[in-house]
Amino acid sequence: MMKFSWGTNSANEIGNAIFKICLYDVPTCNACAIKAASYFVFLFSKPRTLQKNRTLKTLFDIRSEKEPGAEHSLLLEIGKDYCTYAVWHKPSQSIDQLQFISFQETEGEEQLSNILSAIKVSEFTTVYVCSAMPQSILVPNKFFNSNYEALDTIYNQPAQEYFNDRIAEWQMVNIYSVPQAIHRQLQQRFPAAQYIHAYTPAIKVYNGYVADNQLSVHFTPQYVRVLLKKDTSIHLAQTYYYASPLDVVYYLLKICYEFELDQSSVFIILSGLVEKESNLYTELEQYFTNIHFAHPPEFTLPENNLPHYFFTSLYNLATCVS
Repeated sequence: MMKFSWGTNSANEIGNAIFKICLYDVPTCNACAIKAASYFVFLFSKPRTLQKNRTLKTLFDIRSEKEPGAEHSLLLEIGKDYCTYAVWHKPSQSIDQLQFISFQETEGEEQLSNILSAIKVSEFTTVYVCSAMPQSILVPNKFFNSNYEALDTIYNQPAQEYFNDRIAEWQMVNIYSVPQAIHRQLQQRFPAAQYIHAYTPAIKVYNGYVADNQLSVHFTPQYVRVLLKKDTSIHLAQTYYYASPLDVVYYLLKICYEFELDQSSVFIILSGLVEKESNLYTELEQYFTNIHFAHPPEFTLPENNLPHYFFTSLYNLATCVS
């Protein structure tokens, strides 16, 4: 975790790699700190054993009677433990099909191949691929020079393809990478696909809340993405592995402590795979007062009984590329 404000004059006091850090993919739970000037990078480290389990679960499959046609686009989001995609009809601002599939992260490449092979490429004029992989850093415009060495230094992930999203509204660039094996599959299936990172829509799209201090918290099956907006600045974008509700509570409390956020006033905006009638929500209520769910989108979906905020990341993606 890093305490960070854009436009600081202390940049020269911080090593380039540390200065540019805004995201780490970290499990629980012991903390160690690297201090540079008034900035901190926190790594919460506890070894995890990844077991091969060969499980692929379709959590949601929502469809209308409308078949994909020439005016439909494919919105495809890929994370370490899931893949979700939507068939989006831009003229009517409707999502006509939506599927969410989870898998063990050790099986990601293999399972993604199965998922992609089931999608009919010829049905879409445009394909947008949204990476929700943790390898991402937010960099102020003035420090971006098309150099991705910081990603390699921080994440130490071999065989990566590199991308960047310019976020003009916030005068920053989101630099990120996708594993080459996954990128190769995507290029073979969708050679004209356009790429974006999941943090970019989350930052660019207005969430409907005007609170000065906001923690947007998006859940996937085993990971949680956290975006902190404080005093009109982006201070944190980070992905955490969690195994229990208390892991999530720990991360959010640690963020509040490091960024001097009042637990009773900070807005916690939830989206993704979390329900109000859950142990996770109950635990959060014990520590935070202002808990809200992401607002409904301006898009329509086929009739279903699922909470609208389950699919906030796809709504944001559709809004961002429209």
